[in-house]
Amino acid sequence: MSTLGIIGGTGFKDSKTFQITDTITSETSWGTPSSPLYRGTIGGKDTILLLRHGADRDIPPHRINHRANIYALNREADRIIGISSAGALHDNIAVPSISIPEDYVNLWCTETFYDEEIKHITPGLSTNIRKTLIEIATEKELDIDLRTEDTYVQTQGPRLETRAEVRFLSGYAELVGMTMASEATLSKEINVDYASIVSVDNYGHGIGQEKIRYEDIVKRAKTSWAAVLDIINAYAEGL
Repeated sequence: MSTLGIIGGTGFKDSKTFQITDTITSETSWGTPSSPLYRGTIGGKDTILLLRHGADRDIPPHRINHRANIYALNREADRIIGISSAGALHDNIAVPSISIPEDYVNLWCTETFYDEEIKHITPGLSTNIRKTLIEIATEKELDIDLRTEDTYVQTQGPRLETRAEVRFLSGYAELVGMTMASEATLSKEINVDYASIVSVDNYGHGIGQEKIRYEDIVKRAKTSWAAVLDIINAYAEGL
């Protein structure tokens, strides 16, 4: 039986959808993961949750130990779905909305398990997981816009992007975030299927008249949270 691994936030851990049955403390050759691994059930199926920003949500994006996170999670799960937040790089993208990205750009903050040997992998997101997530989200006719062909570009953080950076990045992608691409690449390196559900919670700096505030991003993420949980629950039920 397949075991689903989820990388998300405290909102998932505290939701009634995820029922925790055990807590696993893990150490790896790359250090300590962001949080313990929480074993539980969703959709009636065995699920492992890791909290990307820590149990107390106190790990900023540039200090996340992605290698430890992916390696520890892979010990318990055979596939991973990352749930994250991103900004829209074009004003025709609805905010809030949900995206199941098709591809990503990460040219400047790449992490790897292969520091001591030469090994090249061809990165990408899991076609099979994406296909199933898209089918589920489409059938549910969610009360929020669903996007399925976006490219996500990762910046290092913790700061948001300048207006000039947003203009530059908008020529190559629809979404900008700080975590997903690292998780996807590392998963690919150890042959773990990985896909992502992204909550689009703000416009990039300089798009429209909106002033970006962290409080607003968090508030909008909560708006799409029910839809994300619904999709994940249905995906787990089908395993």
